[in-house]
Amino acid sequence: MVKKGKSGAEEIEAMMTRFRNNPPSELAGSKVATLYDYASLKGHSFTEGEDFSLHMPTTSNVLQYYTEDQTKVSIRPSGTEPKIKFYIEVHVPNIHTVDDLRAAEAQALEKVEKIKASLGI
Repeated sequence: MVKKGKSGAEEIEAMMTRFRNNPPSELAGSKVATLYDYASLKGHSFTEGEDFSLHMPTTSNVLQYYTEDQTKVSIRPSGTEPKIKFYIEVHVPNIHTVDDLRAAEAQALEKVEKIKASLGI
């Protein structure tokens, strides 16, 4: 998502702050189970109600949400462009045939669109 100029940079920072301070409770109907915040090197398990530390050598302005159905969403501002980037990984179980693969692709694309709507992007 491109956000140009000074106002764009401010908007990207505001988006990161919003996603950091107000994480979604669900994405496309699946509850968010875990949040990883690589800027603070802290995580939170929503299922356990516990905070934990991330043992990394350095910080990074990246957020990751993991849902109960194994969806993973990573959010980060670009370091070189006026963009905020969203990486969405979805899990579609039980793929055994080519037809299953085709159906899984359609399910995955539909789920990505629902996740984008959940995030307001």
